[in-house]
Amino acid sequence: MPAGATEAAEERFFTPAMGVAFGLYALFALTFSAFQIRGDGLVYFNLLRRFFGEQPDFAFAYQFGSDVWNAPFFLVGKLFASVFGAKPTIFHVSFEEISITLAANAAFVATIYLGWRILRELDLPRGPAVLFLTAFGTPLFFYVVFEPGAKHAADTLYLTAATFVLLRATSRLERSDAVWLGVLAALSINTRWGVNAAFFAAIAVAAALAGRWRDLATGAVVAFLLGTIVFALPAARGIPYYIPKINPEPGATYIAAGHGSVVGGVVAFGAADLGEHAAIPFKMLFSEHRGIFLWTPLTALAAVGFGLAVREATRTGQRRGFYLTLLAGGVAILVTHVTWSKWDGGFAFSQRFLTALFPIFLIGVAELVRRTRGWIYPALALTVAWAIAIAFVHNIGYDGVSERDGIGRVVQAGWDNRHNLRHKVRIDAEDRWKYLWGLLRGYDSKHLNE
Repeated sequence: MPAGATEAAEERFFTPAMGVAFGLYALFALTFSAFQIRGDGLVYFNLLRRFFGEQPDFAFAYQFGSDVWNAPFFLVGKLFASVFGAKPTIFHVSFEEISITLAANAAFVATIYLGWRILRELDLPRGPAVLFLTAFGTPLFFYVVFEPGAKHAADTLYLTAATFVLLRATSRLERSDAVWLGVLAALSINTRWGVNAAFFAAIAVAAALAGRWRDLATGAVVAFLLGTIVFALPAARGIPYYIPKINPEPGATYIAAGHGSVVGGVVAFGAADLGEHAAIPFKMLFSEHRGIFLWTPLTALAAVGFGLAVREATRTGQRRGFYLTLLAGGVAILVTHVTWSKWDGGFAFSQRFLTALFPIFLIGVAELVRRTRGWIYPALALTVAWAIAIAFVHNIGYDGVSERDGIGRVVQAGWDNRHNLRHKVRIDAEDRWKYLWGLLRGYDSKHLNE
């Protein structure tokens, strides 16, 4: 192939190799995706249902940002439900639930595309191996495939988009970049109130240090105005705000807060435990309980790669502002969790609260691939195999499964029950495809609705 054709191919996102990668992902997702909304996902799902006029068993306003992304897909689901019925006889879940799974996967595809754009701007390796190994070596794949009702797919999309805009903003003077950063800040902060605010605060400080006061003012005004609107939308629909309790009393789950006291409540319940939890960032990275470096070890390699990229940028001055600002934003997200005593995320896979650091992990992996000329791929593949295996054990469950379990308990349970777990995964896969084949032929092979 001529050199010019090769260069042109490298500038295209959707290549034959990328098509194969997405095809394999689609096969995996169709086989194992969850479609029923459960756990924390019900918080965001029921809020969306209530917002559009339904009356679920419970609904309260809590971090509406991810539902802004989900809303168009949800409305399409409602349209299908109005035509074919809320629960058609051949489905065991509603069109609305299916729409949330589709929304999570759409966010995943958009995140992969923006990640590719970031790597292209940085002139780093950006093939499907880099992109999908990072996606499956971090918690992202779990919260798209196994728990799509959670907010992490949208959260990751917002911060990946913000990283892309930040990258462009550090190399040019365009007012539109400040506007887009303001929009993304509004959505992102409403997805995770205090934590994501720290990420954008780091960007604001960097803009101030660079003397870009007009851009800072523009982004801040857009973020404030749009963020206030997004925050107020549930209240305008008469949906009460609630704040999850940090240390709930027996039998209590949530505390109510008036619309005007929500922000103060968030600050208060965080500050109360500040002095006792200085070690939380370390636990989120290294602890056996939910340490992201142990559950998804590709992230540890990626952190090394990102550190090397920062050092190189500092030495050469190329993209120095971007790398240092992104590093500050990532550290800010990590450190801000000292205010959150439930840092483990309950019954979570890996460290779910760091899922949105995907662009940092992606850049780190790409930097390692560049430096090793691809020799790092076998090690990356091993970490991905580990993460996927742990995800299946964690998701399928085992005798005595508990949110107190750390990685040691999960590994031991997986090894002790390896034959049964392998059988269960195979049976689940076969059942899903038998069911899908039945749907194509117009009947419910599992008789779930008879």
